[in-house]
Amino acid sequence: MGLSLSLFLVPVNDFENEEKVEYSFQLPNVHEASDEYEPKVNIANKPLQARKIPKMFVRPRYYSTELGIREKLFVGIITSRMYLHSRDIAINKTIAHLVDKVRYFISIPEGVKPNVSLPGIVGFTDTRSILKPFHVMKYITDNYLEDYDYYFLIKDVSYINARKLINFVSKISVSQDVHMGVPIDIQTYCSLDSGILLSNSIIQEIKTNLDWCVQNTYSDIDDINFGRCIVHSSSLSCTNQMQGQTFLSTKLNSTFNFKQDLSKLLLQENFLNSLTIYPIYDHLNFYRFHMYITVMRSIDGQQKIFDLRNAILQTKHLAPVHEHNISWPIGNRPGNKPLTRFDVLHWTYFNETHTFFETDFLNIRKLKADAKFDIDHIINTITSKIIMEYNQRLVFQKLINGYKRFDASRGMDYIFDLSFIEVTTGKELYKRVEVCKPLGKVEVLSVPYVTENTRINMILVVNINNKEDVLTFMKYYEENCMQKKYKTFLLLVLLYNVESPSKGQVDIFYSIKKYALMLSEKYKKDQSKVTWHSIRLPIIINAIEIDPMLKIAITDLCIKKFSPESLILFVETGMDLKLDYLNRVRMNTINQYQIFSPIPFVAYHPDIIYTDDNKHIEVDINHNYGRYDEYNYNNIAFYVKDYIAMRKAVETSISLARSDKDIATLLELSKHNPITSIFDMFVSFSDIHTLRAVEPALKIKYKDIRCISTLNNDTYTMCVKQKNIHLGQRSQLAKLILDYKNYRN
Repeated sequence: MGLSLSLFLVPVNDFENEEKVEYSFQLPNVHEASDEYEPKVNIANKPLQARKIPKMFVRPRYYSTELGIREKLFVGIITSRMYLHSRDIAINKTIAHLVDKVRYFISIPEGVKPNVSLPGIVGFTDTRSILKPFHVMKYITDNYLEDYDYYFLIKDVSYINARKLINFVSKISVSQDVHMGVPIDIQTYCSLDSGILLSNSIIQEIKTNLDWCVQNTYSDIDDINFGRCIVHSSSLSCTNQMQGQTFLSTKLNSTFNFKQDLSKLLLQENFLNSLTIYPIYDHLNFYRFHMYITVMRSIDGQQKIFDLRNAILQTKHLAPVHEHNISWPIGNRPGNKPLTRFDVLHWTYFNETHTFFETDFLNIRKLKADAKFDIDHIINTITSKIIMEYNQRLVFQKLINGYKRFDASRGMDYIFDLSFIEVTTGKELYKRVEVCKPLGKVEVLSVPYVTENTRINMILVVNINNKEDVLTFMKYYEENCMQKKYKTFLLLVLLYNVESPSKGQVDIFYSIKKYALMLSEKYKKDQSKVTWHSIRLPIIINAIEIDPMLKIAITDLCIKKFSPESLILFVETGMDLKLDYLNRVRMNTINQYQIFSPIPFVAYHPDIIYTDDNKHIEVDINHNYGRYDEYNYNNIAFYVKDYIAMRKAVETSISLARSDKDIATLLELSKHNPITSIFDMFVSFSDIHTLRAVEPALKIKYKDIRCISTLNNDTYTMCVKQKNIHLGQRSQLAKLILDYKNYRN
């Protein structure tokens, strides 16, 4: 039988997949010999040698792929659609930020979507629950077989102590096969309720035996079916001990009550060292267990810090003589040691309401909400401790002086001068207290995956004052985006005054519309388009460029033309459109996660910075030619879905503009509303991340800003300040004034 079977397994050549082979030869120049007996070499009939074309070696994108470096832990939760809103959300909130990858496996009919915004849901259309563990294995082997060292599979009735689990797998060598968990009645099989830990090598063995596992599924218990599959594939029984590590799990009674039975649970020796706690049917108990374990971990951490500080104090005399001084707080970094006067860190003076000389350009500023809360919290903590040390004989009176300094290598340092009144004598006492808030461990935050292939939908606002600039912008847009086939779309928002003509050749924007139609027709094959949206302003507005409520109203009206997944970028005239900038917009704007507001480099007035008569087209990034304008919020990128969600949250205070007539209502809010831009509205009313940073690839030429008829005083103040700083440097303006005085004299 074995012999006949081997005959059937003789390899068959697959000619379609063979490497391409080229044959080449060259006949030498052989002269005819006069002697008929002289030997001749017959090359024509010799077998030819195949010359293979060498394959080009393509290196992987990441070095970890080439070196075979894997991430540590994949967690798979076997659950059902019924518990996505409760147990699975609780599991996600307690472990997702700690482990490398989490996936939730459910059975769901084809065409049905789970109505929950939980990342990592995987649905199987095969609703037979008995086969779900094998569908999970098929999904893992198809998608994550080479990505992780360990795979932890568990049902949704268990709390996972993620930190303990990560610490556990980090102490096990990846060179051995691992099949760990809590054995069930059949000792060779592990319980899925308590969790099963499998190494990558075991998963690879299971992959080759999945068909056998499915065919031999004849039990109603998942633990037995899945355990039989693992043992058959790897010949390795379930164990709870390996390489000196013990897999601990706590099993609760079916009638467990958290408030009543927790004290009994604490008597168990291994409760706090358990990797999992099961079964838990009430999703609130997930949070309760997580809070208790987190508090105990915090207490343990504080005790370790206390012990380490005592050890440092006791051993400081063993250090060299010049290093006997220890840092404060004990064990923390001593802080920055300036090499030159330019490296000296700046102390900022503050009181209970304001900060003074925070930057070189700011004399005084009112404390923001977060900063004031931080200072008040520190003062309350300090005064409570001092009053307790003096046995309630002191009463806090006021903060006299406050100083703060941020050190990137250490944290935030404070100095407080406080005034107290002694209760018995009425004398005033002064106390100086130093406070340090050290930096914690640096963590790399994982962000959603983004690409540079997303289409950017640009919106440019057009009014009667910037028609010529818009035509110039469209010309540059054609050269830099449409001709180069960048994935972009341009929407022109045409703002008509109350009585402005809008049809035919008398249309005030006729030339712009004509040019837009020409561009759309010219690049029709490339699916590149320029279109417009007309808005009739209910009243005459002079400060079109700077009124924030008008910008919000325009966005409300234009956003309807795009799908929720569209990426929106507001642009302005005078800017350079470069691929680097557009790609940065794509990478920094993340759907349902982050918006992007770049700070542009704005050029100074050309008549001030250039003394020659030559035309300077390109703006150089130099402090003599311009500055990064931190007051410019005209350029902002976001996804439509994020904007709609934010507008729903703020609709009660800032009404939504559904038609042109609603613009007047929004403009009335400009007089008293503190919102200064769309970016400010995102910061104030949305939980989404905001990224605002200088953008070297975004350069804007000088243009005059009109601040007249501004309805809001704060907006007017910012506009005047922005207009002044756009003229030039102080030294350049001073020189201009002196030259003018000399000219007059």
